Amino acid sequence: MTVEAQDFARRRVMVAIPGGEMSVLRYGEKGAPPLLFAHANGFCASAYRQMFEALGPRFDIFGVDLRGYGATSLPIDPNTHHSMDIFADDVRALLSALTERFAIAQKWVLAGHSLGGATVTLAAVGRGDIAALRLIEPVAMPWRLALLARSPLWRVIKSDLPLVRAARGRRAVWADRASVKSSYATKPFFSTWAEGALDDYLADGLRERGDGVELSCSPAWEAATFAGQAHDFWSAIKKAPAPVTVLAADHKTTTVPGPSIHTLEKHGVTVVRAPGNTHLIPLESPKFAADFLAGT
Repeated sequence: MTVEAQDFARRRVMVAIPGGEMSVLRYGEKGAPPLLFAHANGFCASAYRQMFEALGPRFDIFGVDLRGYGATSLPIDPNTHHSMDIFADDVRALLSALTERFAIAQKWVLAGHSLGGATVTLAAVGRGDIAALRLIEPVAMPWRLALLARSPLWRVIKSDLPLVRAARGRRAVWADRASVKSSYATKPFFSTWAEGALDDYLADGLRERGDGVELSCSPAWEAATFAGQAHDFWSAIKKAPAPVTVLAADHKTTTVPGPSIHTLEKHGVTVVRAPGNTHLIPLESPKFAADFLAGT
């Protein structure tokens, strides 16, 4: 076991919610304002180690593995997975469990990247224990596209979406961890990441099996999550119980395009631009992302 893997194991807390257990990596300072962070699709909490460490003692940080990712052990069914609401339901249950288990007395800062940003926004609706929402590149489709995603036509369209096709085609099983790292290190997708971020991602992004290792997020679940856009993100933004701040990449890969920024600002959301970064801001510039989450 690597030094990094040992550190993740030491920090891991398994939290029971209805249906199974969720894995949480705890960083920061116990007793500081609590911050729950949810990851992007295809990732897990371990990938964000450098960002969590850059936050230092400013928060009591709980980095969660969502259903179907990392070390979390909740059941999944790609065939019935149509929206991010399932993740939001899990996060609501997790917040209640963490608050009780660790006697959290302060209001929560909810944060997330991409899928995680949309998830915590949905989870915040109707709660009275939220201090702020800080979202890095949340999946914020323009509202017309969001309406299309809830129509019968989406069933025909979704299987041909580039991200869905790419996820379905991912190789799931490898001979060993070294083979995965050697392959991934040559791909453009990982070329902009901070030194060490790929190792952090693979720590919980892979799990052992009898004949080698496999992705802890199955390609079928990742593809279903990219296609599962039937939730109502914009309604959740309107109903947000606390101030919302969004960090949006100034790059073609952004999930917060111009029309979405306009709609966010119309609803009182503060949008901060991140020039020089792609959609993967926390992996590329972990300190910059940490400063955003800290409100500095």
